[in-house]
Amino acid sequence: MNYWWVNHKQTYKHEVLGGYIWSPKTKANGQANESYLTLTRVQPGDVVISYADGQIKALGVATGAFREEGKPESFGAAGDVWATAGWLVPVEWELLRQPLRPKDHLAEIAPLLPTKHSPIRKETGDGNQGCYLAAISSELGKLLQRLIAPSDSAALEVLARQTTQASEDAQEAAIVASGGNPTEVEQLVRARRGQGRFRINVLAVEKRCRLTGVELEPFLVASHIKPWAASSDAERLDGSNGLMLAPHVDLLFDHGWISFADDGSVLVANSEAAAMLAIWALPGDSFVPIPFTMKQQGYLAFHREHVFRKGFVL
Repeated sequence: MNYWWVNHKQTYKHEVLGGYIWSPKTKANGQANESYLTLTRVQPGDVVISYADGQIKALGVATGAFREEGKPESFGAAGDVWATAGWLVPVEWELLRQPLRPKDHLAEIAPLLPTKHSPIRKETGDGNQGCYLAAISSELGKLLQRLIAPSDSAALEVLARQTTQASEDAQEAAIVASGGNPTEVEQLVRARRGQGRFRINVLAVEKRCRLTGVELEPFLVASHIKPWAASSDAERLDGSNGLMLAPHVDLLFDHGWISFADDGSVLVANSEAAAMLAIWALPGDSFVPIPFTMKQQGYLAFHREHVFRKGFVL
């Protein structure tokens, strides 16, 4: 996952409402512009930081690669001086409830800004008008998340899901286009949805939801322990890499709100997750920790390290 910072004061409203970022291919005089070319390097699942009027107002996830597209008509007079031929990247935006002013945190942000093509000036924190889209480091991306989290952790959680979704969509498309054995391709795609051979394999290991005690198959989801996106093809179909969970438990586990220790006891990420468990009366009265097998423990170690409590930086 890569991080990008877009300066779009003039077109912020159009791009956020339209669900994209757009740049011309060249300057009006025909010369190349590095911050325009940067747009062609954005990949599905990448995070885009939206900056306008001195504030970070939204976060987005690229849902596809760039495509050639003319200047959006909605730009109106805002784009009069730009070339009409351009590139567009679709983006799923999430507005922040409380925008972040980089100037207020410049001492932390400035050392992490890129040395070339910086989106804001290290000395003042003012936006760099000559830079439309800039690549920023994962360190800066994660710092911005930490600064946003106290006032808008919900937005970060939504973006985490969108990032995973976009990344998995891209991987699934690559699997389908690989030209592999059609039966194997179908099973890998179905495994992402907890279906097919993967579900059968999981049921051979796990018969019920560990937290609710539900055993009726129609009410259970086959959930990967090590996420599908991070797994090899063999791991995507391995029954030991799955749990049969009630849908609401699957949501908690899949997004890192809960995990399990090797002895089967439940691990809870924070007070918010604990409150939700209490509302849903989880674990159920029939809950008894049952140790996991050695093979399951390997997958759980990955979940505890990379998913549990990770939220947006998953």
